[in-house]
Amino acid sequence: MPSCLLADPCHSTPCATLPYRRARRAASLPWGAMIVLTGLLVLAGLCFPVRPASAQAQLDCPLPAGVTPPAAPPVTAQQVEDGSASLTDFALAVRDIFVSEPGITTLKQLAYVGCLFRQEGGPWRSGSTYVVRLAPSDRVFIHGKDMSLSGRQLNPVIYEAILHDALGIDPADLTSPAAARTAFAAAATRLGGTFNVPDIPGASGYAIALLSGISGQPVVVLAGFDLDASHLAEEEIEHIEPPVTARGVVDRATLKAFVTAAGDYFVGLLSSGDLTAVSKARVILRDPNGPWVHGSVYIAITERVSRLITLHGGFPDRFELRRAGTIRHIVTGELVAEQVFRAAESGPEGGFVEYYFDNPDDEFDSIEVLKVGYARVFTAHIPRPDGSIRSIDYIVNSGFYPSAGDVELRGMLENPGPHSFQSGVRALWGWVCDAELVEFQIETAQGEVEFYRAMYGMERLDTQEVCGDVDNGFVLLLNWNRLGAGAHSVRAFVDRVVLDRVAVQVTTLGEGAEEEFLRGAVGECVVEGFPYQDETVTLEWQQTSQNFVITDVE
Repeated sequence: MPSCLLADPCHSTPCATLPYRRARRAASLPWGAMIVLTGLLVLAGLCFPVRPASAQAQLDCPLPAGVTPPAAPPVTAQQVEDGSASLTDFALAVRDIFVSEPGITTLKQLAYVGCLFRQEGGPWRSGSTYVVRLAPSDRVFIHGKDMSLSGRQLNPVIYEAILHDALGIDPADLTSPAAARTAFAAAATRLGGTFNVPDIPGASGYAIALLSGISGQPVVVLAGFDLDASHLAEEEIEHIEPPVTARGVVDRATLKAFVTAAGDYFVGLLSSGDLTAVSKARVILRDPNGPWVHGSVYIAITERVSRLITLHGGFPDRFELRRAGTIRHIVTGELVAEQVFRAAESGPEGGFVEYYFDNPDDEFDSIEVLKVGYARVFTAHIPRPDGSIRSIDYIVNSGFYPSAGDVELRGMLENPGPHSFQSGVRALWGWVCDAELVEFQIETAQGEVEFYRAMYGMERLDTQEVCGDVDNGFVLLLNWNRLGAGAHSVRAFVDRVVLDRVAVQVTTLGEGAEEEFLRGAVGECVVEGFPYQDETVTLEWQQTSQNFVITDVE
């Protein structure tokens, strides 16, 4: 879609202005010892990642090298939903993936299967039928439908029903790590069962106990339980106040201090061995009313070796507990995650990085804009039940979106004006005192996003007083017909900082190549009483500008 329209506005030769892209009380259960036994699952990052898609579209699950995809299940979630198959058979199909040879024995296998489980419309997720995995304390670890609920504590009445009714485990027997291991190992030899709490709407489903083929630790898997916020325990979130909060991030120095505080907090919890606190930390670091989240500023934590996103404070359901590395820089095409990781590994104190990403705190939130990030490696030294220590590296990062309010930008986008009508071949222009690069980003009504580089340095005598010189004009010549009709959004960037943004309404003469640059058309009309009542203006179609121009005033 060329947009550099010079002598011949329909010429397709590339030039400088072409787009260049683009929770009965579980506390009565002795779970302190139990969590120490099973929490290593969390620490090792043995989880179900997903691959994000823009605007929550269908998830894609690329097959990792060396991984054999599981056989198609004999019973699908869709069949359970339409009543042609039983929930029991579906749950046992989930179990078979883990217990049938060769089972899930590597992290890559688990990651791939986990992605399949979260794939809406796939055989493992449909409507209220999907997979939930517990920690296996009473906290949600993986939620196949809404990862923002992960880390939250299950209603203790529901959890006791899962243990007693479905798994055949007497909560009173869980008195020590050894006793818990024995109880869950015995439950794993059975086929699980159903649970139902009549007094709590929707609190029913099927539960299975498993032993992880990777760590050997117990796992509780739920199927057919449409678990939402009403099924969680009420618990008070206790915050600590970091030296710099998310609200206080306004530049690189405050960003670095914010990330450093978050990394120290997280690995400190891991190294303390208090795994209950670690689970709660996932909730704390995502709390929109806490100090760690403010608008578009939030924390992300990735396990360094596996590249699994342990926590994502901004978009947990899109990104949390999946492998990083699927989103590309819309200008360079490079994987954003690789840029972040290189910055984190660039030195003992990490480093900064710039990339384009969706701003959740922006009314034009479907457009990706420049983000300044900071990333650093933090090492947790985690005590094991046998007294040994396991060291795990995590990459902690955050970022903020620079704006004209963060830097001194003296300039103005003059055309197009806000809510203006556009058609044909028109110029977009304005001025700015100092710039290395001026760009326009346009999102069309059809959702396509393009970057266009403007020419900068034109003489503007009217900027002499403000700028101290006159070579401050910028301009981009654009054929609006090529973008299609509808409401478009336009942003002007100066050195990748937003100068201004406007919404425009584009009108075209139709669709297709012939209407992108209409040839051979002739037309003329007379407008009476304009610009004054006793005057008449003649308008004539001009092919080169793809618009009507004034040819006579009487």
